[in-house]
Amino acid sequence: MWTTVVLTGRDGFSALCITDDAVSLFGKGMIGSVGKSAGYVAPGPRELTATALGTGTMTAGSISMAAGTAGSDVAGVIYKSQTRKDVRATVSQGHFALWLPGDELRNASSDGVEVQVTYRDGSKGTSLLTL
Repeated sequence: MWTTVVLTGRDGFSALCITDDAVSLFGKGMIGSVGKSAGYVAPGPRELTATALGTGTMTAGSISMAAGTAGSDVAGVIYKSQTRKDVRATVSQGHFALWLPGDELRNASSDGVEVQVTYRDGSKGTSLLTL
């Protein structure tokens, strides 16, 4: 079983941890990030801002992830995987997070990755996530 935890603060602080519960917590069964962006600005109502984006490696193999802040009008985020079915992010309380097995997002932090966004009024758009 896999567990994803996102901790946040109003000032732009974010901490992300993804664990493989099959191995010990502080072994090679977790990846994550922690910090605060310099000059943090909250996203506009229909914007996404990535705070974690890319690929990490654990005992079970590589895992790709994207997480960050979501504007007040954002209701859903979907990554259209090249190798898997659509990956739906969890969107809650102004944040989003998604992950998938493999290294598909290995260059996303520099190249960016496009996601489909659904807004509270039912309309859809796209967003390019970058760091």
